[in-house]
Order: sequence, then structure tokens, then C-alpha cells
Amino acid sequence: MIRFTQEEYQEIVRLAERDTETKQKKTQGKNVSAYIRKCVFDRNENSAAIKKELKELAYQVRKIGVNINQVVTKINAGYAVPMDIDTLIFYMKKVEEKFEYLEKNLEGRGIWPSQN
Repeated sequence: MIRFTQEEYQEIVRLAERDTETKQKKTQGKNVSAYIRKCVFDRNENSAAIKKELKELAYQVRKIGVNINQVVTKINAGYAVPMDIDTLIFYMKKVEEKFEYLEKNLEGRGIWPSQN
């Protein structure tokens, strides 16, 4: 038997409600027991998946960073055109999108704290 404080249990319930993998089949409602089992027994799989996602994110950010550096160099050299600035904004948004994707993915797994 495991005992939780009221606050701990409410947090577990909140995380279970958002976890799509452990929803009840028929009602699509939260399944706190399944969520706790998943957190305890799937820990290594989550860790490996997170490491893989972080490695991919780092690779993508490096690639985008190279493009950003090329555009900034051109701007600083004084021969940039308005399209270069648009390109810079585009790549900056790509970085932001990649981080938002990772954050949502980790939130869905109950690993990243929600902004709510």
C-alpha cells in the first residue's frame, strides 16, 4: 500500500488526467492506478525516449544555429536584403517550435511541469 498526502494525490490525479497512454478504454477517463504503474515500471523507457528526443532537438538546433549565423554575418557585413531578415525570423521561430514540441511531449508524459 502506498500513502499520499492530499496534495500529492491531487497532483497525481492531474497528471493522470493528461496522460493519453493510461486513459480508460471505454470512458477515456483518468486511470490513476495505470498512470502510477506506468511511472514506476516504464521509467527506463521514458528516460531513453527523452534522451533520444533531446539529442534530436540538439541536432536540429545546431543546424538552425548555423543558418542563423550565416544570416547574421550577412546582416552585420551590410549586404543583407529584407529577405535575409525574414529568413532569420523564420529560423528563430523554428527553434521556438522545436522547444515547444519537446515541452508538450514531456508535459504529456508528466515529466515537465505544466504552465497552467
